Amino acid sequence: MATPSRASRLLWLSAQVACLAALVPFAEAAASSAQMHPEAAALNPSWTMDEPGLGTWETCDTCDQCVLDAVPGGVPPPRPAPGADGKTHCAKCLGCSVILRRLKPSTPMLGKDVKVFTGASGAAVLKGVTADRGEVFVKTWCGLKGGYRQTPRNQPVPETCGKDGASLAESEKQKCGERGGVFGWSECNFKFLNALDAMAADANLSSATPRTWTEEIRAFLPAGGYGEGPDAGEPDPSAGAKVENVKAQFYEPAPGVAVEAFFSEGASQRVLDLARRINHEDVVRCAVFDLLFSEQDRHGQNVFVSEEGRVVVLDNEGSFGPINSMLLPGGQKFEVYRIGYNAVCCGNLPGGKAKNCPGEPSATSAPEVWVDYRCHAPSRFVGTGLPPGVEPFLRRVDAMSETEVFEHYGMAHEKHAKALKVRVADLLDGGFERALLLAYSRQRRGNGEDYGNDFYYGVAPPCCATEEGACAIRGAEGAPLGEVWAGNGAGAEARALWREGEVKMPSSPKGSSGNESGDDDAKSSPAEDDDAETAKKRRRRTRRRSTARRLFGVAASAR
Repeated sequence: MATPSRASRLLWLSAQVACLAALVPFAEAAASSAQMHPEAAALNPSWTMDEPGLGTWETCDTCDQCVLDAVPGGVPPPRPAPGADGKTHCAKCLGCSVILRRLKPSTPMLGKDVKVFTGASGAAVLKGVTADRGEVFVKTWCGLKGGYRQTPRNQPVPETCGKDGASLAESEKQKCGERGGVFGWSECNFKFLNALDAMAADANLSSATPRTWTEEIRAFLPAGGYGEGPDAGEPDPSAGAKVENVKAQFYEPAPGVAVEAFFSEGASQRVLDLARRINHEDVVRCAVFDLLFSEQDRHGQNVFVSEEGRVVVLDNEGSFGPINSMLLPGGQKFEVYRIGYNAVCCGNLPGGKAKNCPGEPSATSAPEVWVDYRCHAPSRFVGTGLPPGVEPFLRRVDAMSETEVFEHYGMAHEKHAKALKVRVADLLDGGFERALLLAYSRQRRGNGEDYGNDFYYGVAPPCCATEEGACAIRGAEGAPLGEVWAGNGAGAEARALWREGEVKMPSSPKGSSGNESGDDDAKSSPAEDDDAETAKKRRRRTRRRSTARRLFGVAASAR
């Protein structure tokens, strides 16, 4: 057989090198996907450098599919030809930092198609996936191009963050307000949520709520319109629009579904079985989170429960206000589930007070009352038995001034530090239940007509079964008795506080000004302030000792 000439061998080697060079981009793409979080690798679109319509985040104006891979090294960025309008539309775009998707209208859990709530604020809430973290949720209140709407019924998200955007000069930025998560704002919302996340971590309460952080987005808005469900056919002018120079708040995914969505069928066997699986420590931890950070908008759409019974709270933008949480009996959110919307705020129904008031209390309660913290606390009482890590946090904050708290956590508003300091003092003064009743004593008494977050209605005895005392749960009529936590009856402390047939109405503490800040109208000299502060601390220590002996001795010995 003839031996190949030297020239032939060189020609063959050159062809092999050229072939290998052509494969490098694909090898780099495969290696890039292999290094991703498994959730990202599963959702990241496949691609080849020679496929039609491939571009990059930089070279495309609109795009159907984001790709998390970067352009392989040594390869010119792909650039499809622009259209007749001069804009470059791409089928796939390399170099995105996150793949964004609209929320689905429902999700399956335990054999049920469970509704997904998108929120009432109109902010953009999207599912996302990033290369390093996998699946996330992404939320922004301004800065999206193309007239993005969360649903066709929401107003469009503003295309610029003209109130407090990072691109504005300091002299042009408006001062942050007291509420977090405000539509049309950006940096103030980020400060609010990141400060709360840092405090939750310091108090060892991060497992009560998904961790959150701020990132700039390099992406394109979802191109599939409004997705599945009744809005699927509605036109979406923002489809495929580029997202650039926009910050957003990222969240870890919350496990499970909204309590209100799953419990909506009433006390079926499926609902009761899930309620029995609820992790009791999770509920107590979430209740402590809501009381400590003064949550005023905790309803059943932002309390999530998983198939395994794990519970978390989310959308904590109502923190540092009055107390209004479905986990804490006595506020409006809880009372709506206990006796019905008609009986709690009839004036907020169509037709107003003249048509609807007074409202008639419901004969049965919704099963959402089963996430009352008392149904999940041992002996239905928390007292000073706070979750591990909380008391050291309370003592650290108690030793700091309001200014130090505000600056240390980078809070959005000075009043947040003031509200936290008041709640910390109350919790240290006598434990969880005392702090709850003190908080309610500074709020308005609900009249059954008006809607608002700062009302209290008194604390009725708990309802931790399908039927207990004067309460019965909707959907359980005629069914055998079912308890959320079998055998967890009220201990001595709980029986002393929540007597059957009695609604606990807090009275304002002596000398209270009736507000959360704890400000007094009277002015005094520095020396008088020092004396008053010393006397106050002495009274607090004495009261704490006597309260602990009287109320918490049995709980302490039992634990």
